[in-house]
Amino acid sequence: MRTREFASQESGSSILELAFSLPLFLLLILGGAEIANIAWASVQLNNAAHAAAQYASSIHANASPTNSTNIEQAAKNEAPALAATITFPNPPALLCSCLTQSTGAQTTPASCTDFQTSCISPNVILSSIQITTQAVVRPLVHYPGLPATYTLHAQATMGVVP
Repeated sequence: MRTREFASQESGSSILELAFSLPLFLLLILGGAEIANIAWASVQLNNAAHAAAQYASSIHANASPTNSTNIEQAAKNEAPALAATITFPNPPALLCSCLTQSTGAQTTPASCTDFQTSCISPNVILSSIQITTQAVVRPLVHYPGLPATYTLHAQATMGVVP
């Protein structure tokens, strides 16, 4: 008779343990899914910034500030799931420096157009394009006390082909 009592008490305690651990387990699963969603969006945004910088750096004419619409389109084409929320807080920036071959020293001009005359041979002009992107990501489930959206940022810099 004692063995039946002991068995019924044991089964009741396992149901109680399940009742306490199941919400915690579900919270861990949903939290992992949220982190994976934000990490995926971050990777996509970084890929978009890199694609835009790659497009702009392929030909010197693409790196022009007047070509920013095509640069932005290259980023949006790379991340179609985020394309609606991708924005560019700063316009594409063309960065220039003059490399002195004998010493390896670099000087940075006020603007790239003035630099064509001040960086004379045998020095080398190095130009690069810098793309800054951001996107708004909504979580899969909104948790009270946490933000309703997350803003992700990405930046890519790539040398421009002369």
